[in-house]
Amino acid sequence: MKPRTWITGRAGTVVTVAAVAALAGTGASVAAGHITSAQIKDGTIQTADLTKNNFARFTSTENVVSATTPVSADPAFAGARIVAVGATGTTPLATLVLDKGTWKINGTAQFWHKGPAPVTDPDYGMVTVPGLQDGFSTHWTADVPDGGNNAAQVSFNGTIKITANGTPIVITGAFTGGNAGQAGVSVQATQYEYVKLFHGGKPG
Repeated sequence: MKPRTWITGRAGTVVTVAAVAALAGTGASVAAGHITSAQIKDGTIQTADLTKNNFARFTSTENVVSATTPVSADPAFAGARIVAVGATGTTPLATLVLDKGTWKINGTAQFWHKGPAPVTDPDYGMVTVPGLQDGFSTHWTADVPDGGNNAAQVSFNGTIKITANGTPIVITGAFTGGNAGQAGVSVQATQYEYVKLFHGGKPG
């Protein structure tokens, strides 16, 4: 009887282990299809578990557009990048042509009194970038020096949102106090875009 009892007990144990293994395998298979964040313990997901087939990949592109006041054709200005600015209204200094999107604007403007015309002091140069959302649209220099040997300078920055391709952004200059003079500007617009490369391991 003992040998028979031993064989039965052994066989019963083997059958039980097999049944547990089968159930465990089935349970794991079912669970794998229904795992949510509630079942994931902190620190249990490893980098190796995250494959490129599960995510969209992106790359960044940078578009840069620059504009500068052209070199003056007036010999009196000795090849400087300036234009004459009248005593009234505003004068275009440079034009950026931008495509649709959001752009970061950075630039510097300089204002001069190169001619012998009388000046009402103090007077300030004003540069305007229309449409800035972040940053001031108009920026003022300090008092513009007389005599034409030095300029008053101001830097500016901000962001601008463009709604249509090929939109011109005209940057203008003016003097306060009814004064005239010369001005020039150098400006750069930078746009950052994120482009989808892959999704599920396939080109997006």
